[in-house]
Amino acid sequence: MLKKKLSEIATLQTGLVLNRKEARCDEETVKYYKKVSMRFLNEYGVLERDDLNIFASTEKLDPSLLTHANDILVKLFTPVFPTLVTEETEGMVIPSQLAVIRVFDERVLPEYLRYYLSTPEVSELMLSIEGWRSQRTIKVGTFAEIEIPIPPIEKQRIIANLAKTDLTRRRLYTELIEEQSKLTTLEIQKYIGGK
Repeated sequence: MLKKKLSEIATLQTGLVLNRKEARCDEETVKYYKKVSMRFLNEYGVLERDDLNIFASTEKLDPSLLTHANDILVKLFTPVFPTLVTEETEGMVIPSQLAVIRVFDERVLPEYLRYYLSTPEVSELMLSIEGWRSQRTIKVGTFAEIEIPIPPIEKQRIIANLAKTDLTRRRLYTELIEEQSKLTTLEIQKYIGGK
């Protein structure tokens, strides 16, 4: 199977150091942007959106510092939580604690690449390169050197769909368990005599 380094199939860059462009008052503000927060990236691989998370900028930002559909965002420390940007989450400022991966090779689907970067094997490889410490910073260059297996597009599509279905199922199960736990706590409180 064909393998390529990530840097051979995608561009990689870190986000914006926010305090360099952040307006301190309304008079300094040239444009308001929504911004990606670290908590928007999660194990489910889809970028969350929070319309209240606003960044006031002293200038109009370069488009490369904003999210675009099919970008893959990763944290620059473990766990990296590769996350795919959708059309609904375009135009958000990417902070410097994240890197953005933009696929330019037409033989690679962003959804497949997002899945591959989320595998335990890739996490272990990055940790071994970076020294095996938990919460260790991961350099963009470490991502760039990862070899990506590139199956035919149709197989990538199948893999991406299977992974997406599995993540959706896991998220729904987790939400169901959390809701059931709340109901159980309420039931117990009734027996204890609480509210």
